[in-house]
Amino acid sequence: MEEQEKDTIFFMALAVSGAVLASGLAAFLQWIVVLPLTLAVFFVMILTIMQYRKGAFHLSVKLENWAMIAVLIAFICSFIYLYRPV
Repeated sequence: MEEQEKDTIFFMALAVSGAVLASGLAAFLQWIVVLPLTLAVFFVMILTIMQYRKGAFHLSVKLENWAMIAVLIAFICSFIYLYRPV
C-alpha cells in the first residue's frame, strides 16, 4: 500500500471516529433516532481500521460497501422518523 493511501485511510479513520463520538453524544440525548446510525458508523470505523491488514483489504472493501448502504438506509430512516408528521 502506498504512503498516500495510508494517510488517506488514517484520516478516514479519524473522521469516522469523530462521527462515532458525535453520534454517540446525540444518541445519549435521542437514543431511539440516532442509535442505529451510531452502530453503523462504528461498524464502518472498524472496517476502515481493518484496511491496515494486508489480507483483509478485499473483504474490508466489500463489507464497507454494504456498511455504507446500511448507513444510508439507517440515515434515511432516522430522518423519516425524526420529521414524521405528528
